[in-house]
Amino acid sequence: MSHGRYNLALLVANITDPFSNFVAKGVMEEAARLGADLTIFPGKYLGIQDKYDKYDTTYEYQYNVLFDYAAEGGFDHIIAAIGTIAYALDNENKKKFLAGLGDTPVLSVAADIEGYDSLEFDNRRPMLDIVDMLASQGRKHIGIMVGDLNNNECEERFLAFKEGLEKHGIELPDRYVMQSDVSELCRDEAEALLDNAPELDAIVCANDDIAMVVYEAVKARGLTVGRDIAVTGFDDLPVSAELDPPLATVRADAVKLGARAVEKAVNKLNGIEDTEKLFPSEFIPRESCGINIEKHREPIRLTESERIKLREENLNRIHINNIFVRDAMMFSSDLKHSYAKTMKQLSLIGAMTSFMYTLEKPVKHSFNEKFPKGLPWIFRSYSYGNEIHTVPDSEQKVSIREVFDNKYLCTERQHCFIAADLYVADTQYGIALLEPQNSDFFSELELVTYILSSAVRTLDILNNREKLLGRLKTANLALEKESQIDELTGIYNRRGFYLAADNLLEQTGGMEHIVCYADLDNLKLINDLYGHNEGDSALILTAECLRKVFGDSAVIGRAGGDEFIVIIPRGELDPEKCLSARDAYVDALNGKGIKPYKFNVSMGIISCTCENGYDLKAALDRADDQLYVHKQKRKREI
Repeated sequence: MSHGRYNLALLVANITDPFSNFVAKGVMEEAARLGADLTIFPGKYLGIQDKYDKYDTTYEYQYNVLFDYAAEGGFDHIIAAIGTIAYALDNENKKKFLAGLGDTPVLSVAADIEGYDSLEFDNRRPMLDIVDMLASQGRKHIGIMVGDLNNNECEERFLAFKEGLEKHGIELPDRYVMQSDVSELCRDEAEALLDNAPELDAIVCANDDIAMVVYEAVKARGLTVGRDIAVTGFDDLPVSAELDPPLATVRADAVKLGARAVEKAVNKLNGIEDTEKLFPSEFIPRESCGINIEKHREPIRLTESERIKLREENLNRIHINNIFVRDAMMFSSDLKHSYAKTMKQLSLIGAMTSFMYTLEKPVKHSFNEKFPKGLPWIFRSYSYGNEIHTVPDSEQKVSIREVFDNKYLCTERQHCFIAADLYVADTQYGIALLEPQNSDFFSELELVTYILSSAVRTLDILNNREKLLGRLKTANLALEKESQIDELTGIYNRRGFYLAADNLLEQTGGMEHIVCYADLDNLKLINDLYGHNEGDSALILTAECLRKVFGDSAVIGRAGGDEFIVIIPRGELDPEKCLSARDAYVDALNGKGIKPYKFNVSMGIISCTCENGYDLKAALDRADDQLYVHKQKRKREI
């Protein structure tokens, strides 16, 4: 419990599907009534990847990373609609999935799993009522579209169906039983059932989605639903009563089931014993099972004003969505604050409060690969209404538990968030927590998820590009500097000298400068007599000599071969002092006797006023002339 309220998690599959949608709605309403905080994690169905070739489910497994986040999120209780999330898995694998949620108390909804508290519809009583109704009409050839028998509810309904047939002495040949998907993706199986048993006079369906497909298959054969073949469903979806003919079905109120699930979870947390596992449901007879088939039903027609209003609402919704998409993908040059800008229009489409988190590094995640735990997170931004905020750098690094309980969350009221998994293809980028104004937001979630995922991925690319450009700039600066340095002596080369001298003259132009042209005496003789390594050593000593003479503020370069050039603001220097400093260095070095030859550096030095590079080149020419004269006076010796 945090902030004086329980913090609950709801795990559902495909929140736009009717059952998940209604369960989530009921959970939301009851959590608000009881004052419990709630986070909804809408994943996808487990175990259906690659099951249907014509439907691309390649990356749908990514949504189920949300279930891993829920397991690590530190919730007080998890409500898992395992009967639908894992309808394609057997009970052993359903149990493994629940075990993966860790030590957090779990309520299994729509599936009774050993070792876990559960809540599911009463599937037996209404199914017996369906068979009683069909048998009372004298129907003897009753088949069943049983759905997937790995699904607990399908199995329970099938067992009750067989019990009802046995009660009335009605046989059930194997060809009367057809397993299928529990969604609208069962047309082939419906056709196969009718082909295998053309004598059928009734088909019982595991749910309303299957029944609607059976309607189509029956009508395609020129038969009449309710007269030639009775059809029943289960769940009483809102559309069921509007079918032609109206579908006889079982009213299983998923909204109330969701509310009851919250009540059971809170009772568990409060230490209140609550052992009830079945939620009541009832058979609703309608024309599709063969009663009142002559009754005329007027089709529902919208008035002109209702059509205009509906059209305007749709156009307004499209316009609002376009605004959200436009603004979410408009990044500023300041990438740090662009995460917040992607959230600016979320309130327009029904998210009152939003929080965005990214993984510190995007994670490649393959199908059937276990998603790593304990990853570091970055809390990027948040919004209240249309007010957006970027989280300060010092507060951005958070743990997975802090993702679901951050310091910017208003603790004075109850919250309900829905989690949007931010991924692109096989890469996980993060999560957005969105507080919906009401359950209508569920229909917008997929759009929001796609757009925010694209935005975060683009920002990641731009951030990496910015970092790469920064590294390239640093590397280029290093290369630029390296290209200006003489590799042997460590002072500027000719190019580097003139660039550095130009920078110096920009600051000191018009002042008096000392300019020097120098060379190492007898380099060729040193190379010939003692080898090039010794010649290189003499060049290094020359550069060291010039540093000692002119100091660190001088610009010193190797013009090429044995020639060196120097410029420095005169200050307190003068040519005579420089020559004296040169003599002191040379005498000290030769006095040590460390070289087999006499080391010496000839220098031509002048004092002049330099405004720019042209003046400098003229001054160096004059210094070079002076060097030549100086060398002519000296005895050539080694």
